[in-house]
Amino acid sequence: MKTITRKAEISVEIKRSKFVGRSFQGPTAEEALATVKKLREAHRDATHHCWAYRIGLTGEQARYNDDGEPQGTAGPPILEVLKKSDVTNVLIVVTRYYGGVKLGAGGLARAYGDTAKRVLAESGLKELRLMMNIEAPIPYPLLGPLENHLIKDGAEIDGKIFGENVLIRLRLPADLEPEFRSFYLNLVSGRFAYVILGQDYR
Repeated sequence: MKTITRKAEISVEIKRSKFVGRSFQGPTAEEALATVKKLREAHRDATHHCWAYRIGLTGEQARYNDDGEPQGTAGPPILEVLKKSDVTNVLIVVTRYYGGVKLGAGGLARAYGDTAKRVLAESGLKELRLMMNIEAPIPYPLLGPLENHLIKDGAEIDGKIFGENVLIRLRLPADLEPEFRSFYLNLVSGRFAYVILGQDYR
């Protein structure tokens, strides 16, 4: 899966209608709807604010809206661009200012789809990596060797809780978890076990 590296905005004119494409990073469903509402309020002179989003590990949360355009001519083409690009955690809104020339169903679908493609290209894409959220107890004398190993493996240390031992919270690339398990169990001589709290793409 991929996601965008930055939000972006582009504008194109097609047969006197102006189409403004905007992309937004990592929204929840609620945040996506709130963003669309804010755009409507900020650009009341626009004719339509059509949108689509994909959210979740595999883009399993997907929704679109034609906002008054003929059914299937605006939201679905935007969503299809997200699907074909294998992108998730992205909202795209295409705002139209009607220029007086009707585009027809096919023309509308191409206009919304093309605008979505352009703003997605402008947003930059990056590969998402499946990461595991882990809590691992470690004796104080072994904290240094564990941290050195984690840094080498590209893990992210999210925090530490100091008690009788150190409870280290980390994010580890999922494909490296089997190797980490072997290293960790060897390091602590099997006296401790870590807990996988969950996983997500990042």
